[in-house]
Amino acid sequence: LLSAAMAVTLGCTAQADTAAAHSTAKPAQVAFIKNCKVIQQRAMTADEFAAYQRLEAVELEMEQLHLPMKAFEAEMEQHSERMAELSDLVHQEDDHSIRIDKAKMAEQHKLAEEIHEITERHRPHFAALEQKGNEISEIADDFSDLLEKSAPAGGFDHIQVISDSGKTTECYDD
Repeated sequence: LLSAAMAVTLGCTAQADTAAAHSTAKPAQVAFIKNCKVIQQRAMTADEFAAYQRLEAVELEMEQLHLPMKAFEAEMEQHSERMAELSDLVHQEDDHSIRIDKAKMAEQHKLAEEIHEITERHRPHFAALEQKGNEISEIADDFSDLLEKSAPAGGFDHIQVISDSGKTTECYDD
């Protein structure tokens, strides 16, 4: 449960960062890039731009849903660090024996219950984030489908939406 919660949190953090990066001025162009070269650049159609605006809007909603997760992340980080400390203290081993500290084990169990309670308290946030993530995925697929309908015949490696007039990044990696 903890792993799933952290995975959702990390995924949503990335999604929120993406939303913040895309909330710029009205994009006028879309570039199709292949082999690190722009092979076609054109104005977005009205349908493409409308889909892009829906995508930006839902990503901003995702960013808002992510705000309560910062508290969750802080609580979980603190508890995870303490859990790691306790894990080292519960079992003491030398060449001849293994010693189990029942008091530390009980403390570890109590901490696990606290972690479970924190996770349960945030479960509605996880559900809302998951639902919004699914919505983003659907809208992104619709947007991609629209763009691919008018893609260059030779294919492309990726598409870039250009919000600054004429500025393209031909390649994202070297």
